[in-house]
Amino acid sequence: MEKYPVFETERILLRQITLQDVDFLYGLYTSGDVLRYFGMSPIDSREVAVSMVDNYEKHLESGGPMRWAIVEKHSNKMIGTCGFHGISKAYKRCEIGYDLSPDHWGKGIMGEALSPLLSYLFADKGMNRVGAVIVPYNKASSRVVEKLGFKQEGLLREYILQDDQVYDAYMYSLLKKEWLSEF
Repeated sequence: MEKYPVFETERILLRQITLQDVDFLYGLYTSGDVLRYFGMSPIDSREVAVSMVDNYEKHLESGGPMRWAIVEKHSNKMIGTCGFHGISKAYKRCEIGYDLSPDHWGKGIMGEALSPLLSYLFADKGMNRVGAVIVPYNKASSRVVEKLGFKQEGLLREYILQDDQVYDAYMYSLLKKEWLSEF
């Protein structure tokens, strides 16, 4: 069975999400600020957060999506998550997703977290293309992926449904050859 690799950068650690993280996940996924751009409705109980953790483990066993806890090294506190989903092994592509506690926004943490994840996807998971779907008014998220070399490809009309409201989304992508030439 595959294991979650641990990634360490200057300020953060990426590690597997565990049941000890349920309270953080519950708080994160009930936050209107976080979910405003996320494309999902708030979870309604801690049990849902427990199910999320269980699903991360099940996906790992089947070679599916993976999601890491982003942990601040100096405090050892979880501050967000990042991972990949929407995997097409035949076409060697996937999409990334990420979220961060609002009190850590604007500090460059997400770019720092995504950098080792992208290296892992291209080098270890054999991906050729990594995508990111971002609603147009989430300018901060667009800046994160653009700094990492992602290119905006187009607008996906009424692509996201959240709380019975449809939203357009930009499709971004990064190719392995672009990542290797940059980093």
